[in-house]
Amino acid sequence: MCMDEIRDLQIKVAFQDDFIESLNQMVASQQQTILDLQKQMQLLYQRVESYQNGENGIAPFDPSQEIPPHY
Repeated sequence: MCMDEIRDLQIKVAFQDDFIESLNQMVASQQQTILDLQKQMQLLYQRVESYQNGENGIAPFDPSQEIPPHY
């Protein structure tokens, strides 16, 4: 192999390393976002379940029984 080919390969490896590190950071960020969204969904499910079970002291909302304010 001549020196130019070795230099070209070294340059390609350097770019690949940089690209892989960039992808790794993106995946880590997305994983954190997914974990945050899962926590939020869990809290929402708990709130909905508590409303359905009447644990909050407020009667469940029934749109067929509610009259809009403009009537």
